[in-house]
Amino acid sequence: MTNKVLVIGGGAAGLAAAKTLVDMHKEVVLVEKEESLGGLVRELTCKGVSECRNCGVCYVVDRAAEILAEPAAEVFLRSEIVSVDRKDEGFMVRIRSGARYVSSSCIGCGRCVEVCPVEGGAIHPPKGSGRPTTYWIDRDRCLHFKKKKCERCAEVCSTDAVVYDDRATNVTRHVSSVILASGIEPVDASEVPRLGYGSIPDVMSSVDAERILNERGRIVRPSDGAAPKKIAMIQCVGSRSEKTGVEYCSKFCCKYGTKIAQLLMDIDPDIDLDFYFMDLRTLYEPQDDFKRWAASKKRKVEKKKVPQVRLIRSMPSQAYPGDGGGVVLRSSGESDVETTDTPYDLAILSVGMRPRAVPEALGSSLGVEVDELGFMRCSEGESSSGMFFIGAACEPMDIEETITKAIAAAAEAAAQRTGGSR
Repeated sequence: MTNKVLVIGGGAAGLAAAKTLVDMHKEVVLVEKEESLGGLVRELTCKGVSECRNCGVCYVVDRAAEILAEPAAEVFLRSEIVSVDRKDEGFMVRIRSGARYVSSSCIGCGRCVEVCPVEGGAIHPPKGSGRPTTYWIDRDRCLHFKKKKCERCAEVCSTDAVVYDDRATNVTRHVSSVILASGIEPVDASEVPRLGYGSIPDVMSSVDAERILNERGRIVRPSDGAAPKKIAMIQCVGSRSEKTGVEYCSKFCCKYGTKIAQLLMDIDPDIDLDFYFMDLRTLYEPQDDFKRWAASKKRKVEKKKVPQVRLIRSMPSQAYPGDGGGVVLRSSGESDVETTDTPYDLAILSVGMRPRAVPEALGSSLGVEVDELGFMRCSEGESSSGMFFIGAACEPMDIEETITKAIAAAAEAAAQRTGGSR
């Protein structure tokens, strides 16, 4: 009998499950296809400045660091599951662990990136606040592996962290249970071309905005790097739309949109912000709190107080480039009688999410079934088979709900005596 549990996916759900398992004295084999742990959350920003807004980002970042330091957790990054075969007492798992070409002695100074001659770079830091902070080399882009003998990154590395002879390896592990947390991915905002993403420089997605806030601590206009003073946030971009294939409400976009809006005002109290929405669905957080916050934001103009934050129940129909940068949004009021063109320095499109597709071979090995919307069918009967499908790949959910359900599934997995019986 084995004491190990396989966790596939190192995002919010996978990390919550892995931490629960090691706390319950189980060994964990964690497999993540990306170069660092954290999933989509590693690219998001903390929403609090003077107070915590319970966005859940710090939980994921902290768990990633803890799992990497945990002796009972074996972590495979840039890796994939080759096969999962059921055995009498669990599962035999084959893992292909990819090469990073940079060792853990990397200190993240960035000098290698500065000297890399490849356009767009061939050596990269982990995305956002991903852990570990060790850089990695994209072999398909690196000139060293194209017989051009480039070794500039190795030459400037003060800790000799570049390891060109690193190699991918194949390993086998015997586990009692399998937890699949394949995660979600944002809808590409260019799938809604009328709003200008990809064609108008000063239109960005909510994920882009979070990345910039995470890296720089403030928002800037892509066109000129200036601090925007008039910002539009547009909810439900790519959600609740048959055209994008995301017919459902992604459930947490309003919650995170309101938190981004508040964060932007915290960072720069002088901005004006228009918040476009169809329906305000902030889940467990009172909508009235956000409405009261918005109503409280006013500035004095010619001895009168005017709103700095406007809540506009409308979906803009078109975006146009502004004169000298920025963007103009065409929208109608709640009466739909007339349209208005409003200029902004920056527009942020709050995009929906869709489940990340499970590789066909892995899905077949695990017996994954998906519904008509692409979500995994996560029935309560999975635990008797030793298979657990968890996280937002099962249904739309925010970070907090993902963590709660992942902890519950991990506790069930820990309680199993073997992969096939209790």
